[in-house]
Amino acid sequence: MLNNYREAMIILRQPEEYTDKDIKEFQTKIDDFYTTYVETSGTGKEGITNYIHMLGSSHIKYFMKQHRNLYKFSQQGWESLNKKFKLIFFNHLQHGGNYGQNVAENDRSYLKTIYMAFQREILWKCGTAEKYFTDTLDD
Repeated sequence: MLNNYREAMIILRQPEEYTDKDIKEFQTKIDDFYTTYVETSGTGKEGITNYIHMLGSSHIKYFMKQHRNLYKFSQQGWESLNKKFKLIFFNHLQHGGNYGQNVAENDRSYLKTIYMAFQREILWKCGTAEKYFTDTLDD
């Protein structure tokens, strides 16, 4: 049962475009998993979560055919970025800013550091920062 699930997930998470053969193999393995999970393991209807339902009812197969790749919809990159910004916020800011008594309240910004980090991250991810430094070194 778990081998079928594991092999199906390997197909599902591949970064390459799905072939029709991949999609058919995925659904066959999920069907075998689903049947064993519901009937043989004795979980019955109570063991069917939303995710198990989506797999067993071919909803995921539909999206695999529709988009030809689900890897591109992965949220791991955004989760990683979120983690990085949380670390900056909680470890490097004073949550409201400590700019001294002579700075007006509306001039204090703890988000400025987050914006600068986000801008830096985007510049590196899109290649602009690397191009800048490469061009600067060539001069």
